[in-house]
Amino acid sequence: MKKSGNAGGRNTGIARSGVRSVGPYSYGNTGSQVQEPAPAYSGCYTSYRSRVRQKRQKKLRKLAVIAAAAVLVVTLIVLFFAGVFQKRYEVTLADGSVAKMTRNELIAELTVDVFPEGIIINGIDVSGMTKEEALAAIKANKPERPLEINVTLSLDGREYPMDLSSLPIDVNDAEVVDKAFNNLIPKGEETPEDLVAMFNAKEALKNTPATYQTAYTPNTADISTQVHGVLDPLDREAVDAVITGFDPATCQFEYTDSQTGYDIDIDKAVSDVKALLDGGTYIGTVEIDAAITEPSLTSSMIENEFGLISSTSSSTSTSSSARANNVATAASSINGLIIPAGGSFSFNGTVGERTAANGYQEAGVIVEGATEQGYGGGVCQVSTMVYESAVKADLQIDERHPHQWPAKYADDGCDAAVDWGSQDLRFTNNSGYPIVISAYHDYSSMRISVAIYGHKLANGEYITFSGDSVDTADFQTTYVQNTELPVGQTNTTRTGHNAKTATSYKVRYDANGNEISRQTFTTYYNVINEEIEVGTLQADGTQASFDPTTGSVAASETSDTSDTSDTDIVDDSSDWEWEDDEDVYYDDDDWDDTRDYEDDY
Repeated sequence: MKKSGNAGGRNTGIARSGVRSVGPYSYGNTGSQVQEPAPAYSGCYTSYRSRVRQKRQKKLRKLAVIAAAAVLVVTLIVLFFAGVFQKRYEVTLADGSVAKMTRNELIAELTVDVFPEGIIINGIDVSGMTKEEALAAIKANKPERPLEINVTLSLDGREYPMDLSSLPIDVNDAEVVDKAFNNLIPKGEETPEDLVAMFNAKEALKNTPATYQTAYTPNTADISTQVHGVLDPLDREAVDAVITGFDPATCQFEYTDSQTGYDIDIDKAVSDVKALLDGGTYIGTVEIDAAITEPSLTSSMIENEFGLISSTSSSTSTSSSARANNVATAASSINGLIIPAGGSFSFNGTVGERTAANGYQEAGVIVEGATEQGYGGGVCQVSTMVYESAVKADLQIDERHPHQWPAKYADDGCDAAVDWGSQDLRFTNNSGYPIVISAYHDYSSMRISVAIYGHKLANGEYITFSGDSVDTADFQTTYVQNTELPVGQTNTTRTGHNAKTATSYKVRYDANGNEISRQTFTTYYNVINEEIEVGTLQADGTQASFDPTTGSVAASETSDTSDTSDTDIVDDSSDWEWEDDEDVYYDDDDWDDTRDYEDDY
């Protein structure tokens, strides 16, 4: 059975007159206004929808509040970080005005990637440059040699410059750029007051720029090489000067330089030079420690202490041209001879044998007391000049022979005879230094001169050498028969000479002429008997009788000579012109060559 009514509370969908359906169940206009009757549960539905709507609105309002709060928070945060709520601090600008800035504003102004205005490095304004740009500008303006380095090494009073042009030079330009750039950059630990001070300092730079200068320092890591380069050649043994020659025109010695010996502490020198440069002193002198050894003969000694020690000369004006040639030839063999310290001189060894091949000519020589012609006559005058000069130079005489009788060109007892193969003149250079003999014959003045140069005697001292003699025995005359010489004629074959005892004096004086010491030497000249040939040939070819004790001749009765009286002996020795210095040749039977040398001379 079909029931009418609410049908259990459900909306039947039957429209009621005068009611418009706006719900989900309303229909379109049917041409008449039919209003569906309200169901029995419509009040409950309206209440539900209202509650849903209220909840939704409440939720939306809550979300709006949350969103607004979030926006507010974000805004506040932004404003906070924007400094809207930060404290503002007073700062002083470059023009002197005062402004207020927050901490963040201060940091922002100070934290930039370019130099602030008013920074000058090495004279270059780097304002507005980055660090890289500033460093490049400084390097481009770097001088070629920024440091003047002049270091000398002083050794034994002499200075030796060091060539340090290749020494590396370090520069702290990057360090200075960093320092200048970071000086006013906040580090993150500054207080607001620190930031204000930094900002004010930055502003002040615009009026008073800050100047920075890079520093150049030598790199001494390899300074040892430069020091060794100077000192190694000086670290040596002492070397004596060596006399290599003598210029007779200027009377100057030619020599190689001496070298002082040094045992150098090079390690200490390296350390001292490094300490000087590392300490910032680039111009100075470093004293070098060394053990010094002086040479025994120095260049300075030759220049200042060497010179003429002694000289002797004599005339050759009466010499023949041959004899003068022999004197000049012997002198040229000796001239310029260098005798080292401790060396020996031999006249015969230096001059050589007197032969024609060696340039000698025949001149008067003495053979057994008689004059003959022989090669080298006259060289004894040269040996005598050498002997006297050697004595006056205080040299050690090792061998000397007197003539058979005193020579006219020297004081008695001061001569020196030489003969090849038998008699020599020898001496030793005991002066301790080299000597040079200068010997020459001057044809214009006809004089032979011999000088000895070397280390001069101390304190201006000098030595003289002279002599005298006394006769000790008269010569005798010996007569010899000459069967080929006519009666009445004689020939003196040997001139007689009295025996003499000569005393020579070697006297040393100081620079003022005061005698310091005296040495005497004795020379004996043995008697040379005269020898005269007496003619005994008579006119008829027979021989007259001859008395050898008196030299008288008695003519025989068979002789045709008109003069039968005894022949007188005529001494024609006055017709001889004796040379001053004939070479002496003699037999041991003719004379005794014993000499008495005082002081073992």
